[in-house]
Amino acid sequence: MLVRQLILIAIVAGAVVAILWTRPTAPASADPVQLTYITTAHQLGVVGYRDPAGAISPDGQHFAYSEGRFIRVIPIGGGAPITLPPADAQVRNLAWTSNDTVVAVPRPPSSFPMADGKSACIADRRLVIPCDGAKLALDPDVDVIGPIAFTADRVYFASPDDTGMVVALWTADLRTKQAHRIASFARDAYAPSIAADGTVVFKVQSYRTNVADVDANGGVTRQLATFQSETPSYHPTKPLLSFTYGTWRRVLDDGKYPDIAQEIGTIDVSKTIPADRPLEVIARSESEDQAMTWSPNGKWIAFHSHREMSDDVWLRPADGKQPDKRITFLGRGAEVGWPRWSPDGKLVLLDGARKRDGRSVLYTIGVDQDSGAVTSDLKEIPAEGMTGDITHAEWRGNDAVVALVKVAPGQHDIVSLPLTGGKARVIHHFATEHDFSGLGISPDGKYLSFTAPAPDGYYQIYKVSIDGHAAPIQLTTDPSNKTQPAWSPDGARVAFTIWSYDATFWSFKLK
Repeated sequence: MLVRQLILIAIVAGAVVAILWTRPTAPASADPVQLTYITTAHQLGVVGYRDPAGAISPDGQHFAYSEGRFIRVIPIGGGAPITLPPADAQVRNLAWTSNDTVVAVPRPPSSFPMADGKSACIADRRLVIPCDGAKLALDPDVDVIGPIAFTADRVYFASPDDTGMVVALWTADLRTKQAHRIASFARDAYAPSIAADGTVVFKVQSYRTNVADVDANGGVTRQLATFQSETPSYHPTKPLLSFTYGTWRRVLDDGKYPDIAQEIGTIDVSKTIPADRPLEVIARSESEDQAMTWSPNGKWIAFHSHREMSDDVWLRPADGKQPDKRITFLGRGAEVGWPRWSPDGKLVLLDGARKRDGRSVLYTIGVDQDSGAVTSDLKEIPAEGMTGDITHAEWRGNDAVVALVKVAPGQHDIVSLPLTGGKARVIHHFATEHDFSGLGISPDGKYLSFTAPAPDGYYQIYKVSIDGHAAPIQLTTDPSNKTQPAWSPDGARVAFTIWSYDATFWSFKLK
């Protein structure tokens, strides 16, 4: 086997990463009539992550795919992947510019190149050739979901069923307009790319989450829900656990991101568990609703939402007798985090993008927990000398906060900061590729819970003393990825999200 020399060309953040290598000997051809497994890409987090990208080289010899900040290249016929040095940010879209160069681009294409040099687009889920032309009527006239790929006489695309999942891969003859389904799966199957020899590669997505918990001193993981659920938080006095739930990671949702299908519900953890459905629906809209928190007196609920073109904190009465109202106005794109109510019920803590430079910082806003009235404007908590972006924060009493800070790609700090601002004290530093993994604090304020990679290769839940003088203690050990820890009000248990987020890539060639 030839020795491959790799060069990583690093461009400024958010731009392009290109990989070059000398080509190895061509691999064996795949069976032209069967689906052939290529590889599985493992995404490295839940909230804030997109599907792993993948693309076949023009000559059909190699396949490139992404895992978080990493780009890997594998011979199409099988073999060990070549892993490149990590980029500064997630690699979300890939395109080959030659047989020897694959480019990671910051955003998906709005048009798709055809074999004859023209470009095609999608409008109202219909194929448009060329992009300024008329919609193409296929037979049957199925919805077209991108990305799409072309040979000289065919187009390959995904199409949804009546559940909204994009479970089927289709092809259509561009001369006759006849379309037929190639393959169908239980989860989304989409994003075809094609080589000059007609080899088509596509991905099948698998995204699974459910809330669970563990004894605060460590032990066996207990599943709390059997349905898709994440971002748990507890009611202050009742045995209720709230969470975000839904069937998300659908391509139809991605097409109108951030208005994805996420609702907020609760379960009673004192009843029979795991629960197979929410006990109560707290928030449901045409947009993303997630990560709620109850006021200490249980009368009001603050939550994150993108409704009405916002990316803000919204408020609703727990009894649902008044309309929801928006209480922050950072706006669409601010990436506001998960709100948390102060123990005295006077302030709501949140992180969000600062308008002058886009950095994610900490804010508080005054809210009366009896009336729901906003009592003071949004105010930043200044952090002296702290670099990086804050991804989550919790209250440490009424006068201080603890926060999770991404200080550099793959590097994170847990810090303590006075409510009035000042110099942040680092409690714990750790390396992880999982961003937005959350942070929990025990009711007595002595311990913090967080997510970090364990020696077994999985993201596990740990706790560390808030003074930072002792080594972290691993609470979970079962072979599954965890994230978003939250401490129960009695301090006995820690809830979290179990997740699996993969994309499996397959190839085929039509006769």
